[in-house]
Amino acid sequence: MSSLCPLCGKNKSEEALFCDECEKKIRNEYEVKMPGRLNFAENASQPVAEKGVASSEEEVPILDNEVDLNIDNADSFSRKHKHGKRKGVVFGCVLLVCMLGAFSFVYKQHVTRQTQERIIWDAAMGANTVNGYLAYMNEYPNGKHFAEAEAKMKALKDREAAAWENLKTSENITEFQDFLQQYPESPYRSLVSNRLDSLMWIDAYTANTAQRYSEYMVAVESGELPGNYYHEAQKRFEMLFQSYPVSTEESDKIKAVIEGFYGALSDEDYNKLAEYLAPKVYRFFNKGTDSRDNILKGLQLAKAKNPDSAVRFIPNLDALQYEKTPDDRVRVNVPLVKQYGGEEGPTRTVSGYIGHIEMDGGGHVVSIYETKPYGAER
Repeated sequence: MSSLCPLCGKNKSEEALFCDECEKKIRNEYEVKMPGRLNFAENASQPVAEKGVASSEEEVPILDNEVDLNIDNADSFSRKHKHGKRKGVVFGCVLLVCMLGAFSFVYKQHVTRQTQERIIWDAAMGANTVNGYLAYMNEYPNGKHFAEAEAKMKALKDREAAAWENLKTSENITEFQDFLQQYPESPYRSLVSNRLDSLMWIDAYTANTAQRYSEYMVAVESGELPGNYYHEAQKRFEMLFQSYPVSTEESDKIKAVIEGFYGALSDEDYNKLAEYLAPKVYRFFNKGTDSRDNILKGLQLAKAKNPDSAVRFIPNLDALQYEKTPDDRVRVNVPLVKQYGGEEGPTRTVSGYIGHIEMDGGGHVVSIYETKPYGAER
């Protein structure tokens, strides 16, 4: 007869406790000494008293309960041992992964911080400004380049202060522009910008042309200048900008009249001046309507009272602007420079005047007055 093995469920002989495979496994892996095959028939025929007494020469058989206990314990130990090893391996792997993850995170944080510091430092070096170095120092008080940033910042402050001291007595427009470009965030910026605005305005109205006034207005509109004189520049630009179509022949005639009129006025040649004045003049500088003869007599009388005084009028004919009116008159605006002096020569030169002249169809002056240099008329 055969029965089933209690460990694997395979068939085994009735006399054996386990099948051959399980018995071999137990002996090899757990070192348990298995009893020989049991003779259940002989054991059953022996008296109970005889079963309890063993011969000194015979090997005492292991009882079924004891064998089962040892095998169960061994099998349980094996399973626990293997399960423990598996848990240990899994725990070790999890621990290793966690450690690698933590190391990777810390390393990435370190690398990221170093990269960010390098970016900010490169930006500070590229800008080379006080605020750029301050930004790096505030962000990285223990940074690799802190000492270098501090030294560069102090050097910039020293150069900036020295440059500002030089500008206090300078009238060089380029030096002011260079300062603003080199120190865009300087505490002196507003002072330098206002001074530059004044210098460029003086330069514009000294030239006293539509082009130079236009250049000043463009600088203001682009944000380069604060524009303290913008409206005055605009007014003068409109006076001098040639919007009327220009005829070369007509322009040459107008320029010839203007040049001759101011030449006679400067030379105090009243006979020549009479050729350019209309018989009736509606405005002559600060005088109202009067005849040509009375105007010339007034000029001669003024000269007699101040014989040493002399004024030379120098018109800028290249910047002359004119337009025609419906009644065929011509209105002219021309930049002027005046030289004041006496018999020994000019003592003072003033630019910034604009002469406003109106001529009739015959080219005679019927009106003349001036716009004075900026500030002089106030």
